[in-house]
Amino acid sequence: MDTSELDRAYQELLTAAESLGAAPALSEAGRTAADWLLVHVALTDDMLARAAGALLADRAACVDNAAAMSRVVIAQTVAATTYAERLALVRQSAERLLGLLGELPAASAGAGVRVRLVDRAGREVFDDELCWADVLLTRARDHLPGHVRTLRAVAAGHG
Repeated sequence: MDTSELDRAYQELLTAAESLGAAPALSEAGRTAADWLLVHVALTDDMLARAAGALLADRAACVDNAAAMSRVVIAQTVAATTYAERLALVRQSAERLLGLLGELPAASAGAGVRVRLVDRAGREVFDDELCWADVLLTRARDHLPGHVRTLRAVAAGHG
């Protein structure tokens, strides 16, 4: 599968996140938002990598973001890591996902994937089957760019 658009989205995200490491003192709210976001992205990448692995193994794939939205899981990960380690988690999880996607044949783009999404409060906001390519395009065009905007707002003192 072609991963160029997704790869560009990750590069933008990592550039924005790296700039916060060099930023003068961030507000507590800004640092909390950036920390949450980085762990959330890494956990979401892990979820997508499991789905890609299932597709590679010719098994049914599902995407459920409950763990990637879990306040407990995210708080534990933030508490156990430094900002640099969280950046490394994102980099590693993105590389793993992109590697798996690169192994998938182009025909996998049309595979149906069960998708269940919850919001930060754990309330289900979506549960349906989507085309794998649509899941990845949403990640590349909406999800990651939205996080980039958040990181840039934090860096500008608005987050």
